[in-house]
Amino acid sequence: MKKLISAVNNRDSGVLASMMDHQQKRVVNAEAKELVDALFENLLLIFPAAQNTVLKTADDVAAMKRQWILAFAENGIRHVDQLRAGMRMARHQESDFWPSCGKFISWCRESGRVAAGLPSDEDVMAEFQRYARNHDRYSTPETYPWTHDVMYWVVLDVRRLMHKYNYTEAEVSRSIKSHMRKWERELNAGRAIPKPMKQLADKRRPPAAADILDPDGIAGYEQVGKAFLAHLREKST
Repeated sequence: MKKLISAVNNRDSGVLASMMDHQQKRVVNAEAKELVDALFENLLLIFPAAQNTVLKTADDVAAMKRQWILAFAENGIRHVDQLRAGMRMARHQESDFWPSCGKFISWCRESGRVAAGLPSDEDVMAEFQRYARNHDRYSTPETYPWTHDVMYWVVLDVRRLMHKYNYTEAEVSRSIKSHMRKWERELNAGRAIPKPMKQLADKRRPPAAADILDPDGIAGYEQVGKAFLAHLREKST
């Protein structure tokens, strides 16, 4: 650690490069290198323009491969089937640009989900936002027209966490990705996604102000609120 701090403070690029090479050698093994070599050969057939841009020289190719091997190790991409899944997604891309390593890793995961019948993270985020806009039009979450059963469980779980911990949009996105990985593992383990079902009310939660003022619903606070929301929608259209 002292050596690293000293190298950073002194801007000693030679020492930093040496330390990076040492770290890469600890992670890289012959099998991983062979996989990435084969992967790059196939990706170049799909994105040939990269030979004139990001992979102009042999040094460019070697440096890129080292970074991809490290990223694969850090993100659990270790099997041929995962790379094949990423290649399936690569062949469906309309862009001619060489993908970043992060993008390719997301393709590896997304393709596996598609094979399992799960929506992508982007689809779940879009559903999350639609539900946030429109959920008050439905009597219960179970009556909302979910596009996939997993949406019900993920969107509601993430919304509860968002309200509890005041999530930012980036934190919502990370939480969705985490929940989707969990459901992917569930399906891979042979479990099914339950149908949306009404959850028991949490009696431990303190009642809302409207419930305290109008415990029997006689004053009609809820109806007044819905009417006000309808009025706002009419004005915005």
